[in-house]
Amino acid sequence: MEQLARTLSLPRSRVYYLTAEEMHFKIMVTLRASRVERWIRAVKRDFLDAAPIKCVCLDCDFTDPREGRDNQRDVVLQLSVVTKNLVFQICWADEVPQLLKDFLQDTKHGEHEA
Repeated sequence: MEQLARTLSLPRSRVYYLTAEEMHFKIMVTLRASRVERWIRAVKRDFLDAAPIKCVCLDCDFTDPREGRDNQRDVVLQLSVVTKNLVFQICWADEVPQLLKDFLQDTKHGEHEA
């Protein structure tokens, strides 16, 4: 895992439940690499491994280019599989897990920007 030097007094992880149009969504918001790994393993086991057609929705938010930075940084990485959603606040994360990098490079599932 790639270590990141971040210290914050924010909650490290939170789970939210949302119901919209009779669909129930679970949203994990986290700064913890271990929670990201757990989410990836769960969606692979529960949905992706058995699905003939695999789809993972991906969205990223970056630092504001109007702030004058030469290099933009990824602030939030959002992944969705069926009704399970992950919001990884990567700019404040303790580390970036190798499992996440491998998951994003996996060509067995299609990734589409939301």
